[in-house]
Amino acid sequence: MIVALCGFMTAGKTLAGLALSEKTGLKVIDLDKYIEQKEGLDMEAIFKEKGEDYFRKTEELSLKEIVEKEDDIILSLGGGTPMNPICRQILKTETKCFFLTCSPKVLAGRMLLLQKGRPLVKKLLAKHKEATPEEKLNILENWAIKLMEEREPLYMQCSVKKIDTTIWDVEVITEQILSSL
Repeated sequence: MIVALCGFMTAGKTLAGLALSEKTGLKVIDLDKYIEQKEGLDMEAIFKEKGEDYFRKTEELSLKEIVEKEDDIILSLGGGTPMNPICRQILKTETKCFFLTCSPKVLAGRMLLLQKGRPLVKKLLAKHKEATPEEKLNILENWAIKLMEEREPLYMQCSVKKIDTTIWDVEVITEQILSSL
């Protein structure tokens, strides 16, 4: 069985995946890292040199590849993976996908702290170089609200359960996932 984790960036997919791997002994694959290794470039370089459309097509092909060759794994997805209808269908039919959600305010704080390797966050903040940290938090929070409105229904289409990670408690989060398997 492939256990997939979807949700907005910084919702905790990578950390939850690692914690699940420790508890179950299953290998964890981070889709973004898989793509970076395949391309020989980090996420920022892929977006900068080849563009987001190229990345999204590579993401779709990589997801197909992983699902075809792997059996029992934990798969941590990129925040935009379920936006692609083909990826959503793969997740719905070939995995047991869990939607990790979080409050926009907490997401904004995490994004501000964890910008490295997040080209969309860097691009947004580059437009607001003179903004104070508080203004940057507001910009990120409003952006998260807007994107979550678009993405949440699509995340739900391919997920078996929604899990709130606003209060980060890895034991509670992993238990909710494991008890649903």
